[in-house]
Amino acid sequence: MTEHTERRLYAAWRHPEGLIRPVGMLTRRIVDSQESYRFVYLKVAEQLDGFELLPGLPDLHRIYESDHLFPVFRNRQMPRRRPDYGDYLARLDLDIDTDPFEVMARSEGRRMTDRIEVFAHPDRTSDGGLTTLFFARGIRHIDGAVAAVAEVAAGDALDLVDEPDNPVNPRAVLLNSRTGGRVGWVPDYLVTTIHELREYPDADVRIVAEHVNGPNAAPHMRLLCKLRAPWPDGYEPLSAPEFQPIAT
Repeated sequence: MTEHTERRLYAAWRHPEGLIRPVGMLTRRIVDSQESYRFVYLKVAEQLDGFELLPGLPDLHRIYESDHLFPVFRNRQMPRRRPDYGDYLARLDLDIDTDPFEVMARSEGRRMTDRIEVFAHPDRTSDGGLTTLFFARGIRHIDGAVAAVAEVAAGDALDLVDEPDNPVNPRAVLLNSRTGGRVGWVPDYLVTTIHELREYPDADVRIVAEHVNGPNAAPHMRLLCKLRAPWPDGYEPLSAPEFQPIAT
């Protein structure tokens, strides 16, 4: 019997003004233990001022395929041989033997040398729900957020607060702790998903703190959150026009 698994990640570009936009889709397929990778740019990439194509992937209109992970993504995986690898995985709330591809998905693949990061497609749970993990954004840009995060414990519910006056993204969603402290924002790439899910009858969109790192962790890795919601019939997350591939 043929064993087949598929995992989809998205490449996103952080605009200098702060907005995060999806620019490409990376797919890993495993068939009978053999890996293959596919990358395609998304339509929104054609419209972003200042966006430069990913190194090694210079054609917007091409479908890239390889038996190996493309270097621009492989370079976002911390080498296992590094002495701090175990500490790094602990901050991600992962075991030391976690698949490096899943480590990259959890870490969001961020590097100081560019504006590219990655995020995973939401998962469907065994009971028909929708879930995904993400790190709270912008902690260092919110007065009092560092102290507020320090008071959050794993399992705490976080309140979703719309922020229509946000100068970067009028659809922005703030995260507040149980005591009302602002602890960051939902990433831009998930904002549309949250707004869409809220429109369904009896929507029950929840965010909980999955893992909280101490003050020695980088600000973008302080608060790992989990989105939980019912998966409505006929709904497909990340299906807006901006997520559609250029080449098919």
